[in-house]
Amino acid sequence: MALRTFVKVSGINNLSDARYCAGMEVNQLGFEIEESASNYTDIQKYKEITEWLSGVEYVGEISSAHSVIKAVIEGYQLDAIQVEHIEQINEALETGLAVSFLAHDMDSVKVAWETSGKKLAYVLLDASEVDQAMLNTLSKDIPVVLASGFTAETVTELAKSDLKGIAIQGGNEIRPGYKDFDEMADILEALEIDDLADE
Repeated sequence: MALRTFVKVSGINNLSDARYCAGMEVNQLGFEIEESASNYTDIQKYKEITEWLSGVEYVGEISSAHSVIKAVIEGYQLDAIQVEHIEQINEALETGLAVSFLAHDMDSVKVAWETSGKKLAYVLLDASEVDQAMLNTLSKDIPVVLASGFTAETVTELAKSDLKGIAIQGGNEIRPGYKDFDEMADILEALEIDDLADE
């Protein structure tokens, strides 16, 4: 079993999401690791979740412009960092981890890519409006991961484009151990490669 494109799941804060996503072979799981974050996952909970998983990369998600990145990531065994302020890009790159940038408009995608010296792993685009023609042009030169503007019905077409991949949002458990996977499952199942059908 595999997926047709790169997939990152953001805002993981429970084992149900994490195990389901790892089982579906997503590429990366993102954790909000700042104490001020609404979906904050502390080091203890992070370890409790990740010790059950394998085959997936872990991304520390940093949204505050005031965070000292090296201090925030200390104690977390991460593969990558995600930032969303241009001035933090080089600070993140200095950690030696892979770095991605969360952009909220097309112009920021280009600025972040150039600021990093083209060293970002990818730019995550979560925009209220996306110009498809401009996105197609950007994606030819910059690894773009789209985080909005698609559904389970349209995501397979995206997988055929020059986009690096997609990102979807994890959610809270209804109660411990119980999770409604409907929307996430629909998207991941649409991307799933049927090994028998593709042989």
